[in-house]
Amino acid sequence: MLVAILLLSTVTVCAEEAVPVLSDGDCGKCHREAAHDIDANGGAHRTEMGCLGCHIAHPPKGEVEIPKCSQCHEPSESDHFALSNCDQCHTPHAPVIKDFASLGEVKKGCLSCHPQIGQAMTEVPSSHGEQDCSECHQEHGLDEGQFMDCLECHEGHTESMVYKDCLSCHDPHQPTAYTWSEDTNTNLCSACHADEVGALTEHGGAHSSEISCSDCHQNHPPATTGVIPNCADCHDPDDSPHYKVEDCTRCHNPHQPLEMDLSAVSPIKPICLTCHSKPGQEMKKHPSAHADMDCSECHQKHGEYQQCLECHEGHDAEMQYKDCLRCHQPHHPAQLEFSGAGVDPKLCGSCHNDELQQLAGNTTKHAKLQCIYCHKRTHKVTLSCDNCHGQPHDSGIHQYFKECSKCHKGPHNLRN
Repeated sequence: MLVAILLLSTVTVCAEEAVPVLSDGDCGKCHREAAHDIDANGGAHRTEMGCLGCHIAHPPKGEVEIPKCSQCHEPSESDHFALSNCDQCHTPHAPVIKDFASLGEVKKGCLSCHPQIGQAMTEVPSSHGEQDCSECHQEHGLDEGQFMDCLECHEGHTESMVYKDCLSCHDPHQPTAYTWSEDTNTNLCSACHADEVGALTEHGGAHSSEISCSDCHQNHPPATTGVIPNCADCHDPDDSPHYKVEDCTRCHNPHQPLEMDLSAVSPIKPICLTCHSKPGQEMKKHPSAHADMDCSECHQKHGEYQQCLECHEGHDAEMQYKDCLRCHQPHHPAQLEFSGAGVDPKLCGSCHNDELQQLAGNTTKHAKLQCIYCHKRTHKVTLSCDNCHGQPHDSGIHQYFKECSKCHKGPHNLRN
């Protein structure tokens, strides 16, 4: 009897010592589905925990134990961990979410972990802020395919537009709070602002060649600052008297700054002279009816001007604008200054007809000369005979006859 008791005791001890130590690999032999899920989508539950990190006992040695999420995910550490019903979104063996669409509304859960996203959408309301996160985010993460890009819902501004172009202006969580960089393509602006970009491209001048849209428009409504710049930001009033003029847009459209309708401002002369001081000096030095006029009466647009014959009748029917400029300058028209290219004597004859007729009937070399040969540079300037002829006679004759015309009848009716 004693022997039997001893043998039984030995068997029991041996049986207890023979219980093997299990590994995660052993769990998978029976719990294949759970093992597959945790291997594929276990995340930190696979890499940091393992099966035995949660399940510390197994029948018949112990009771089945399913731990509470809060044992590791302390609610005080995160608003997300304080949510109830963790298994609505997460399964313990595959906590990494693969399909948000199957979970119903997930926004509350998402924002508990990503509060800055919720704050951003509250600060700048948009239709995106009214949607559930699952409408754009198919699964957790920012890898390709885990979220929809803009062009899957929205039509691009141009046919060649790609997703990264969208991000050059729009933040998905604040799509109406436009942000951009100096690298943002101007063509993207033209999708909404075609007229402005078209004008800038054709007539922008330095505003087109030297700067981009974002250099001036650093923000976009609904922002209230940085949307429309002050001209003085670039055109420093200390650099030019013209830059001190107020209300630049009376004359200048920023997208075509040199295409100015000068007739829209009256009087415009004080403004013009801040840039064009030389015409002002000429008109002040040589007063005329032109000096009393506003600049816009001749210059309807910047860089354009009316020709003399649009207001004045020509000296003859064949006269052209270039003929006017041989004697007259628009900003001091009464101060006649003759062109070195020559002036047809018949133009002079429109005012000096008697002299022209005398020359026409004369047979001397004077008749072959242009008027400006003797009347050089400026009206009413006349060369004396000795400028060309010196003293052709004996000195006694010149001393006695001081005036050549007493013998030669004058330069226009010259007698040898």
